[in-house]
Amino acid sequence: MRPFQTLLCVSFCLIGAVACSNQPAPLTVSSGDQPSYAEQYPAHLSSLRSRFAADEAKVNAALPQLEPAAQKLDKSDPATVKELFELADSEGKSTAYADQALESETVARFWDEEKTPLHQKIGGAVSYAGKQKECSKECSDDLGGVAASASDRAIEKQLEERQERVGEVHRFVEDHEDELTKPNQDPAEKQANAIAQLSHLVHVRLELYRRELEGNINAASDVRSTLQRIVKESDATLADAKASKSKKAMAEKRKASATASLTALDGELQQAKQELQNMQQREKKVATDYDNALKALTDGLEKKAKK
Repeated sequence: MRPFQTLLCVSFCLIGAVACSNQPAPLTVSSGDQPSYAEQYPAHLSSLRSRFAADEAKVNAALPQLEPAAQKLDKSDPATVKELFELADSEGKSTAYADQALESETVARFWDEEKTPLHQKIGGAVSYAGKQKECSKECSDDLGGVAASASDRAIEKQLEERQERVGEVHRFVEDHEDELTKPNQDPAEKQANAIAQLSHLVHVRLELYRRELEGNINAASDVRSTLQRIVKESDATLADAKASKSKKAMAEKRKASATASLTALDGELQQAKQELQNMQQREKKVATDYDNALKALTDGLEKKAKK
């Protein structure tokens, strides 16, 4: 099963109402026998581990900032702020939030990985348009660079707005302008969105990484066989006196790629298995830390409201 298909599968299992054991038989089959997938397999295992660790670290870094950020909302009604934060926590666990978060993550990762060629295309198109309008070459090049850079922020901002539209945080803030006070509306919404994201990471996203990693580990045997087959077939082509120069060049390329993946496979697989053994424990710890931090925050707001 391809990485994205695996992600969809485990997502449905986790955030759907029906247990995995009650799901219909998979519509897709393992991609372990596909050369392109097999060659990318070690790198994908590494990516899953890295992304799990990055989001885990993101949560740990953000938790100490919850209380200081809330203190800046001292002019807002504390009972309303408490209700907003509890709503944000619930929203981060919801199906709608998870669906949009996964979609946004896919787009953001695509943009990050393809940023250089996309910048070149955007900048080139704008520069060309400027020259057609008889702008100077220097001016056209400057406009192209600005457009390419602006596209980064535009993508990021649009993804943020799409995420906001699926939840209730923005609506709640609009409906409670008087209680939050006008100057505190934006800071309160920003803090609530941060809580929603943290809630999603600790209660949903980290577990999705773990399940996807587990599913990919199960494909290791098929991947190894595929890579070994590529090397064998490439060697046969290289030993064939009748094979054309172009075919032999391609065989060299295929063999080099498969050999590199085979070399990396055992190490990456071992690390993935080791990580998998403690991922659930790490999830529980970071979720407990988050729940405790949120409880301390809301308890403080409740006490303040009673004064």
